[in-house]
Amino acid sequence: MGVRMGLVWDRTVDVLQGRSGILARLAILFLFVPGVVSAAVSSAATPGTPLAFVSSLASIAASIILIAGVLAITAVASDPEVDAAQATRIAFARLLPALGAIALVMVVLFVVMIPITLLIMHAGATFNPATGRFDLARASGSALQLAGVIGLLALIVGLWLTAKIAPLFAVIVNERRGLGAFARSFRLTRGSTLRLVGVIILYGIVVIVAVMAATLIAGIAARLLLGPDAPGGVTFVTGVASSAVTALLTVVQTVFYARFYVAAREHEEPVTDAPLEP
Repeated sequence: MGVRMGLVWDRTVDVLQGRSGILARLAILFLFVPGVVSAAVSSAATPGTPLAFVSSLASIAASIILIAGVLAITAVASDPEVDAAQATRIAFARLLPALGAIALVMVVLFVVMIPITLLIMHAGATFNPATGRFDLARASGSALQLAGVIGLLALIVGLWLTAKIAPLFAVIVNERRGLGAFARSFRLTRGSTLRLVGVIILYGIVVIVAVMAATLIAGIAARLLLGPDAPGGVTFVTGVASSAVTALLTVVQTVFYARFYVAAREHEEPVTDAPLEP
């Protein structure tokens, strides 16, 4: 039967309302501020300069801090007894296992992209280092079509796998597992995978629309206030707007996955009232 998404969403709303203060502090500290700092460095960086290298390091650092923030928010959303200080300690204690899990996912993505990239290049596409994208203007033939088919299949399988590992961080936080968290996540999502795929697609649409709207409005306002001769300032303002929206949506997503984890455990062990591991 699986876990009902309506039940998970109701519990998500309860956590967002009941623990809003703690969640806001964690979101500002771990999600919003690092994003703003990274945006500030990026807006001042010029390609090919030492500051560009610093900008890359700032982006990596912001990503790691963001992961720690997601772990902390997961701890708060999983157990009502966990406060902000304890959640922060849990987050840094479980950061290495989380980074290891993410590294494994990135390796898998890299392996999947290798044949697609080779086929695109064989079809005549050229890579533009300045944009980091392939120019498909001159690409054609069966190799390009095959790359498209493989890419579509990879997208479908990727959505399914993303749903299967939705409670991954909650498992890492609450059950002190490393790579074994993948198998545990697969078991917890049994019977709920297609529902989670729908949630992920809906969330992706909301994120795209919200971020695009926020950056567009912030960009227009920044250009009006700063003028056309301040591209760095405009980039910074749009980066701040993007960080704010992303932080808010990340909190909602993280709490939802944590509450799904709790509901899945209840569904798996309906007679067990034991508290989650701190």
